[in-house]
Amino acid sequence: MSKVDLIIIALGIISFLILFAAIIYSVINNKKHKTLCSLFIKEFGFLPGGIILAQAGGVFLTFQKDLFFLFPLIVSEGNFIVRDMKSEHYNFIRTLPSEKTLWIKIKYILFSTSVMLMLTSYFLYSLLIMR
Repeated sequence: MSKVDLIIIALGIISFLILFAAIIYSVINNKKHKTLCSLFIKEFGFLPGGIILAQAGGVFLTFQKDLFFLFPLIVSEGNFIVRDMKSEHYNFIRTLPSEKTLWIKIKYILFSTSVMLMLTSYFLYSLLIMR
């Protein structure tokens, strides 16, 4: 087994470990998700259907349930991703204190890092198979 093969295997293993860490992090911070949902319900009297459906999906939709709160934190108002979001909802999420939303950013940084490492490992493996 060559050094390149070992690097590809290591990238794959590391990516799965980071993905597992992101899932564990999400489960640990589920109470913070519920707090955000409670604040939203208190302010607007309802919770968007997408969040309710994602919550019912459990661990399988653990990353989906927080996208409603993540997107306003990372994109500007009027952006394609938040085009259907009411400006009151967008502004409410944007004005939340960072200690209530930082965990969402960390969760998605872990998830994104895992996906990037998986893709890198896959493409390196594919390139080496082709030669």
